[in-house]
Order: sequence, then structure tokens, then C-alpha cells
Amino acid sequence: MPRKIKPNNWSQKTWELSVVEHWCLYSSQTGFQPTGPHHQLLDQLFFPHWQTCEICNGNGIADGPGEDTWKNCPICFSNGGFYTGTTEQWEKMIFRVMDEYPEYVCGNTKERYLTIYHKYANT
Repeated sequence: MPRKIKPNNWSQKTWELSVVEHWCLYSSQTGFQPTGPHHQLLDQLFFPHWQTCEICNGNGIADGPGEDTWKNCPICFSNGGFYTGTTEQWEKMIFRVMDEYPEYVCGNTKERYLTIYHKYANT
């Protein structure tokens, strides 16, 4: 469960995620598992096109109605930011990572990513 902290260099409190919550956030952002040999390639291709959400400071949650309550970020839909690349860049990234590490796709993205992979594999 997220907890609220006050970092030394910030004037206001912010929400902090646990390691497991960070892993879940990474998976929801990329569609790939958060750990493994694919991680370096994926990060090189993905994060240059990533803009961190200013409302939630990149963690996907914002202040709730009470002082110590939280809610899903209404701006980035709890993704912590926005992919700023084109659809073609996204699809080529999926293809490149899956071409080397197909077993690291996770969750409900498997079918969609396989479709993207086959689209580029057949060209």
C-alpha cells in the first residue's frame, strides 16, 4: 500500500510505492515483466519516449479527499506518465524486445504484443 513521505528536498509530502508496487507500475507502463535480461534493452527503447506525469510525480497515485488518503491519478490513469513516441515507434520497440526476449511479455498484453510481433516479423 502506498505511503506518504516528505522527502528532504521537497516542500510537500508525496506518495511512495513499495518495490512490488513499482514492479506493477513498470509492467503496466511497458507490458513486460519488471525484471530479467530484457530490462536494459527495453529501458533504452522505452524511456526516451516517456514523459513523467507532473500530477502524481510518476507513481500513478495522487492525493485523495482526506489528508492521508490516495486515489488513482486521474491524469495519467495510474501509469505514472505518458508514452510520447509514435505508434510505429511503440510497435517497433515491442518487436525488438520480443524478438530477443519473447517470454518476458506479461499480463493481458501477450495477445496484442504477439499480433504486433507477427506484423513486423512478416515484413
